[in-house]
Amino acid sequence: MNRDNQVQDGGVERGITPSGRLLMTLSLALLFGLSGLVVFYFSLRGRTVRVPDIVSMKESVAQDELEGSGLIMQVRGRAPHQKIPFGCVADQSPAAGTEVKTGQLVRVTLSTGAPAPEPGRN
Repeated sequence: MNRDNQVQDGGVERGITPSGRLLMTLSLALLFGLSGLVVFYFSLRGRTVRVPDIVSMKESVAQDELEGSGLIMQVRGRAPHQKIPFGCVADQSPAAGTEVKTGQLVRVTLSTGAPAPEPGRN
């Protein structure tokens, strides 16, 4: 055996036992595993933002506003609306002011304008 790798005390060699090495290896593996889980948790957690109020905005302006906040716009449909012009956001979910994590979808309904008048009515 190499003298640099051993300690002698009164003629008795001492070193790390195989069970000591195993215990040290398992401890280090556990430490690295827990550290990895902590980093993973905080990376998924993300930052939170308040959903901006995009109702009445044109579709492209609303999308830019959401993207600037780290959110994603998804058009869920189109519907007539008495007061909101064609191509503008008539409804959003989640509502404005709601705190969400970045990367979340904001679903919108776009207006098709005022409904057509019923025939025979003025």
